Amino acid sequence: RLFIFIFILPIISLGQTAAEPAKAGLKKIYTQAITDFIKDANKKNKTPFDTLFFGNRKNAPPDNFDDFPDITLPAVIERTHILVISPEEGKIKQKERPSRIYINMVGWVDKGKAEFMFFVFSNGFAHQYNYAINYTYNSKTKAYEMVKLVRKDQAVDK
Repeated sequence: RLFIFIFILPIISLGQTAAEPAKAGLKKIYTQAITDFIKDANKKNKTPFDTLFFGNRKNAPPDNFDDFPDITLPAVIERTHILVISPEEGKIKQKERPSRIYINMVGWVDKGKAEFMFFVFSNGFAHQYNYAINYTYNSKTKAYEMVKLVRKDQAVDK
């Protein structure tokens, strides 16, 4: 029994520590992408954001890339309140106050790069514009660095 305990304990602890840095790293790059989005959008908008509502999609199967990751974002990023809500709650929030900003954010993150899409809705859930932000991982600084940020307005989409 002692042999089994000594053998299994390190495996359990290794499994737990491996998951945490991945989750922390995911939170860090998502926060960085939201920060870059807010900075650029605030420059282009007439007024800065007060609160952003991010859609917490869960589309199953469990590791669907379109799903919002199981992370907790900071409550405030760039002086903007961040709330992660269900798409159903987003529709309710838009009906309550059409000027609220609801965002569907999709991200793909791996060791070498990260890509994000922001689909911005307001005015009663009408599509406003999109953002695409791409990063590459710098192994020297051990951080993702932005390589491309593009805003595509709805008028251009037509």
